[in-house]
Amino acid sequence: MTTTVLLVRHGQTESNVKGYFMGWLNEDLNETGCDQARCLASRLASAPITSVYASPLQRTCTTAAILAEPHGLELKTLEDLIEIDQGEWEGRHVDDISRGWPELWRQSRTDPSEFTMPNGESFKQVTERAVRAFETIVAENQDRQSILVAHEIVVKVIIVHALGATNRIYRRFELSNASLSTIQVIDGKYRLLTINDISHLPQDGKLAPHP
Repeated sequence: MTTTVLLVRHGQTESNVKGYFMGWLNEDLNETGCDQARCLASRLASAPITSVYASPLQRTCTTAAILAEPHGLELKTLEDLIEIDQGEWEGRHVDDISRGWPELWRQSRTDPSEFTMPNGESFKQVTERAVRAFETIVAENQDRQSILVAHEIVVKVIIVHALGATNRIYRRFELSNASLSTIQVIDGKYRLLTINDISHLPQDGKLAPHP
């Protein structure tokens, strides 16, 4: 059996542009983010998509709804796909965080595999639930194609898991807003087909990766 999951990071938000950590704050896409989602929806309009899943936060739901529309599909939300609980960092600017927690900040920017947000979640906890959600989607969509829309960390740890690696490699690749990464599961074995594909987006400098 072959199952294909298209992993999408949500479109751009104002906090992405300005350098704030959103966490579980329910911010929606900005205008550019909506345009990014529509570009990807146009690219995937003819693909044989049979289901669309998303984190319950607004920025992912808006992205997913735009992607689901050409296929006439109803969006399914999974709590396990939600953004990392950022604890005391939620809503703060990257400059405030780097000054207020210099050692933790350095750890998060180098090797976050053993990192835990202050009074929030660890990368290990996020990985466990993200992989659980991914495996649920695969089990529910045997021999079909599905879209998974989530947050940078959620998509990245799923990719790391598919590669059979650890989160020590987390900072070695980028994941842009509205990017497309593809994992194929063939008889239980993972194959990473694409990663951070943004060829559907206009190359005009408007993309803003998460801080």
